[in-house]
Formats: sequence, C-alpha cells, structure tokens
Amino acid sequence: MSLRISKTVLRRIVLGNLLVACLLCLATGLNLHANYQADMDLGVAVTRNQARSLGLELTAELRLVDNALSSITNRFRMRSIDGLPAAQSALEEALQEQRALIPFVTALRTTGPDGQVLLVPSEVTVPFSIESRPYFEQARDTDQMVVSSPLVSLSFDKWAIVLARRLQDADGGFQGVVYAVVAAEHFQRLFSQQSLGPDSAMALRTDDARLVARFNANQPDSEQGLGDDLVSAQYHAALRSNPEHGWYITPTLLDGVERITAYQRLTNYPLTVAAGLGTETYLAMWRASAWRAWGLTGLCILLIALGSVSLYRLQARERLAKIRMTELLKEQELFIDNDLIGMARLRDRKVLWTNQAMQRLVKRSAGDLQGAPIRIIYADEAIYQQVGEQAYAALRAAGKFHTQIQLLSSDGQTLWADVSGARLNDVESLWIFVDIDGLKRDEQTARHLATHDALTGLANRRALEQTLEQALSAATHSAQALVALCFMDLDGFKLVNDTHGHDAGDEVLQVVAARLKAQARASDCVARLGGDEFVVLLAGLGSTQEAVEIMERCLAAISQPIRLQHGAVVHVGASMGLALNLAADDSSAQLLQLADEAMYAAKRAGKGRIVVARSPQALAENPA
Repeated sequence: MSLRISKTVLRRIVLGNLLVACLLCLATGLNLHANYQADMDLGVAVTRNQARSLGLELTAELRLVDNALSSITNRFRMRSIDGLPAAQSALEEALQEQRALIPFVTALRTTGPDGQVLLVPSEVTVPFSIESRPYFEQARDTDQMVVSSPLVSLSFDKWAIVLARRLQDADGGFQGVVYAVVAAEHFQRLFSQQSLGPDSAMALRTDDARLVARFNANQPDSEQGLGDDLVSAQYHAALRSNPEHGWYITPTLLDGVERITAYQRLTNYPLTVAAGLGTETYLAMWRASAWRAWGLTGLCILLIALGSVSLYRLQARERLAKIRMTELLKEQELFIDNDLIGMARLRDRKVLWTNQAMQRLVKRSAGDLQGAPIRIIYADEAIYQQVGEQAYAALRAAGKFHTQIQLLSSDGQTLWADVSGARLNDVESLWIFVDIDGLKRDEQTARHLATHDALTGLANRRALEQTLEQALSAATHSAQALVALCFMDLDGFKLVNDTHGHDAGDEVLQVVAARLKAQARASDCVARLGGDEFVVLLAGLGSTQEAVEIMERCLAAISQPIRLQHGAVVHVGASMGLALNLAADDSSAQLLQLADEAMYAAKRAGKGRIVVARSPQALAENPA
C-alpha cells in the first residue's frame, strides 16, 4: 500500500514538473521570439530608412548632372544657328560653367559625331574615341539622358558610370554627345559616411543588377564584384515583387555575410541603391539576453525539480518528515529570495510581503515596504492609476495580468520592469517583477539612432519629415500659422575635405551643427540630410521676415572661422533656400521641393546668401 502511494505521488510529481517545465520553456520562448521580432522590425525600419535616404541623395546628384548636361546641349543647339564655330565656343563656356556646379563628377567632356573626344581635360594627353561604347550609340538615338553600365574609364582607368546626352544643331542634326563620368569611388565615399555598423554594406546597381559601387565596412577599399551581376535569388525575387523598394534577409554572395538588406530604386533613373545591416552584430545583444533567459529558465526548472524530489522523499520517509520539511522550506526560500526575480504579495493594493530581490530592486527595506501602499514603487500617478484600472479587471476576469512599466526606487531613479500578477483570492494577489531596464534602454537607444544623424546628433531625414507633417497640421489651427523650411548646402566644405582630410570635414560638420542649434529657437528642428546638407524647420512664425532674421543669424554663425583640433583655421559659408507655407493647403512635399529649388537658386546667384521661395512658379531672392 505504501509503495503504491509512493509511486502515485512520484508520478504526479513528475507530471507536474514536466508541465511546469513546458510552461516555463513556452513562456521563455514566446518572450524571446517577441523580442527577436521587435529587434528585426526595428532593423528593417533602420535599413529601409537608410536606403530611402541614400536613394533621395543619389537621385538629387543625378538630377544635378542631368540638368547640367541639358543646359550644355540647349546652349549648343541655340548657338548653332550662328554656325559651328559659335556653337563650339558656347560649348566650351557651358562646360566650364556647369563643371563648377557638379564637383563630384570626375570628368565632363564632349565628342564629335564620330565619337572622337573633342574637349579633353588637360590631364588627358592621348586622344581617344568612345564610338564603340554602348552608351554613345544609345545617346545618339534618344533625346533623354543615358546612364551607362559600370565600366572602366578609358582616360583614368577606374570603375565608373557615364551619363550622356545627344548634341544636335538647330536643324536637329547629330553633332556628337556631351557626357559626365562619375567614379565608383565617389559613391563609396558617400556610402562610408552613412555606415550602419561593422558588418554593414551599401551598394548601387543598375536595373540589370550590375554592380556600380559597393562599400563594405569590413573592407572599405575593396572593388570586388564591380561590373558583375552576382546577386542572390532573394534580390531578384524581391524586385519582381516590388521593383521600387523593399527588403529581404539573406547571406550576401560577395562575402557570405548575412544581412537585413533594404533597397530603393532611384526616381527616373535605372539604378537601385541597397543598404545592408549585418545580423551577426545587430542581434548580438538579443543572443546574449536569450542565453541569460534560458539560463534563468533552466535554473528555475532545476530548483523546482529539486524541490519535487525533496517532496517525494518526505512522503516516502515519514520518519524523516520534520527534517525533510525543513530542508524543503529552505530550498523554497532560496527560490523565492533569489537575486533576479522580485516578488510581492498585496492586499487591497497594500504590501503584505516582499522578497529580498524586490527590496533590492526598489532599494527599500522590508520595513519600508511592509504595509505601505504599492503606489510608492510606481514612477508616477498616471502609471499607478493605469495599472490599477487594467490589472485588477484582468485579475477578476482571467486571474492573471502582465505588463511592462517603470518603477521608482528610493533614490528617485526610474527603471523598467516586466510585471506579472496572479489572483490569490478576492483581496490578495501575488506579483513578480523582473528587471528589464537594460534591455529597454537599448531599445530606446536603437530608436534614437533610427531618427538621428550619427555624426552630429541632429535629426535625420525621417525625423524631419515627421516633424514637418506635425508642424503643418498644427499651423492650420494656430494664429501664427507660418511654417518655414530652410535647405542649406555648405560653401567651401569640399575644399576643407580636400585640404585637411575627412576627419577635419567631420569636425566642421559637428561645429556647424552646434552653431545652428545655438542660433535656432528651442522649438525649431535642425536636421542633417547627409553630406554637407542641413535643414532648419521653423514653426509658429508671425511673418516671413521673422524666418529670414533667424536664418540670417544662422548664416552669420556658420561664416565665423572654425579652429580645428590640430590648430588650422578654416572658413565655410552656406547657400540657403527658404520656403514658407503661404497657402493653407501647402503640403510637406511642396515645401521640401520649394526649399530645395531655392537653395540651388542661391548657389547659382553666387552662394553665401538666402533665397526665399515665394511660390512654386517664382523665386524671389533675399540676400543675407
């Protein structure tokens, strides 16, 4: 009889332990999966934002080249009425003028109808022809700008792409092409300024998947794969699903590194830019937390199993009941008073009992907590009221409740905790508190990086667009309904980079960012879009003059000398374009476009000034 009872107890204990172990493993697995999914969603958002930002920047550069080539061809056609010599003279003037507007272009040249290069820069000593190049034939047969496949330049023997337009006389006759060479090194430098981490990579490909340029943070100077179309099947599948933008996760064929890769096709141009975030580095913190969570789960299962074994032995050996019961109680006390999980028993929202882990969590003694209202451990009254409304309704309905809230320790510090409650009876409940403050702060840091520029700490394009939408919405309900958006591009920044190096350039960008923040109002949004482009968003303005005065202060501050860390003194200026919501239905896209156009108008007008965009059809200049 005794043996039969022992076996029954043992069977029940084993089944109970298995059930508890399964529940603990299930809870741990579900929690880790939720954290993993949240991290992956954030990683996808970061890479998609990066690809979109790069796409906008590259589209803007190609549009500058397109405009330059169009201006050259138009001037050639207009002057061809006066004869070929006059047209050639106009062509030379246009080349010199437009070359200054697109400094990132390696070469700007023209050819005759036979493809022979006519205007060769001084560094080219041997004449050559591009008649055999496919882009020459394409440009000859269309009036649109042609973008070549990646190729090795005939003149400087480096990988590049060529942007070309047809030259024609007043009668429409073909007179050659004008073309710009953009080196792959330019795109690599641009990508290097926006790296996402040690395993990240960024690439630019043509529509037929040929690699134009690639930046790998682990091999920043590598030219591996340039000109090839070696891409994964997931890349082609994603483009078939959505050729304009999307994302996928797969190992990169060029280096075998698994990445979250987002892509963005350049508007009106046959190129696609991709940004990749290495999963190995990005998920390292999640993997560490997973090991800790599984370790804690294993420890709990082990402790429960030990307690169960002790309970079985107590049942089997009645003569040692008192001794075994004492040992079991000690083991249970060790489990309850652990260093990781805080516990509290409440009656009518007052503390009856807490374990040592709970006391350490909120930095209060057992005496301070005993009989005290639970309000003293919540960060504020709103959290206390919210938990009270939601938790006790859930306890009455389902007997349990789970949430994540901020607690308040006795020294005034707040910390995040994962909180689970269970109903014991009509007036009492048991609560478990797990410290997740480090994980929450890591999530907040990741969100901050997704909306801020890593170099200057300013808002990035994503944060600017969100703030602009909010400002325009708020302006429709305010007496001071003017919102101003100022685009600016630094004048002389390239000279600083070329003379003192990119570290000095980064230092200049940080100084300019600090000066803009100092001159802007506390309610204004200062953002960096990439490179040397900055934006200031002014809301709650009473007049256009108020916006101009603020930006005049910013322009004056930027123009002050900058002393670099190594002692050199440099000077930069800025060309600014200012757009205001003069109509109630002005959209954020319209303001962005007007400010961009006004900034380029300031460049053309001589730089170092502010141009105010009055309407989509006309721009009025207001020099600073």
